[in-house]
Amino acid sequence: QLVEMFLPRFSLLLVAVAGCDAFLSTSPMMNPAGHACQHSASLRTPVAKLGGVTMMATQEAEAVKQKILQIAALTDRGQRLNTLVADTYQEKRTQIADLATKLEPMSKEVTEEALEGEWELAYADVELFRSSPFFLAIERALDTSPGIPTLGKMLGITDPTKKSAMFFKLHQLQVLSWGASTVGRIGQRIDFKKGEFESEFDTVIFGLTVIPILGWFKLLPTFGGRVVTLADALKLEGNEMKMELAKTQVVTCPGVKRLPFLDGIFMDKWYPVREVWKLLPWNGGPFDGRSPECSVSVTYVDETMRLTKDMSGALFVYTRPVE
Repeated sequence: QLVEMFLPRFSLLLVAVAGCDAFLSTSPMMNPAGHACQHSASLRTPVAKLGGVTMMATQEAEAVKQKILQIAALTDRGQRLNTLVADTYQEKRTQIADLATKLEPMSKEVTEEALEGEWELAYADVELFRSSPFFLAIERALDTSPGIPTLGKMLGITDPTKKSAMFFKLHQLQVLSWGASTVGRIGQRIDFKKGEFESEFDTVIFGLTVIPILGWFKLLPTFGGRVVTLADALKLEGNEMKMELAKTQVVTCPGVKRLPFLDGIFMDKWYPVREVWKLLPWNGGPFDGRSPECSVSVTYVDETMRLTKDMSGALFVYTRPVE
């Protein structure tokens, strides 16, 4: 009778103890010993495992990402850091580099699943167009080839591994001088199943052309397009995305008029960049030319942000598009 009397009460006691233990072991405010932990800004909440590595989403990580995006907005995606224009905001270059270094250890595991899909360029500490596989391949070809050509020596190049930097400056001067061309959205689509890496680059030509003070109307029509570059043979090795430049074309950019008179000739046609590339003498052509290979290293990735660096160490920050 005593057993029958106390058994139900004992069972309720066991249930209560087990419930308390479960609460203490899962509560973010308690440590494993059951003692209350002080609340702090670095409190971490567990998230899903990727490849067996458990990453912790923290308030600190979100704060760092917010600062990166704030600097990206302030510097117009890094375009205001261009020393060819002026030495303004150079402290922001250092700040965002330090923030990237701080964020990188908090990255999720770099996997195909984490990288798949669409991204948009939010910041670069070099020319924005260098995010395209077209220019990544040019960088690799120039900086891995031996020697310095005569023109390069005349332009002051002394390091054969820095030839591409001069090329990109010259390209920028040609296409962006006098505000003739402006850069719009830059997007990327990554598809490991197809082995494809597609880059989109929107450009607007003759945005505003007036005679200063005297002019109250546009002298030239505004037009432009979207440059689409496709790389294939895409593969992920460690944290490095490797690919091979295949072809490029210019298509209509939504909201912008097409190239007048010549759009039927130059637009909406794929240009076989790889085949032409192998014929060029500086690429070992015309009989046994090197393929236009390129790669980028992923230093951070999560659900909304990706940081990459090219072979020179230039930083590129991407975010998922806003739906």
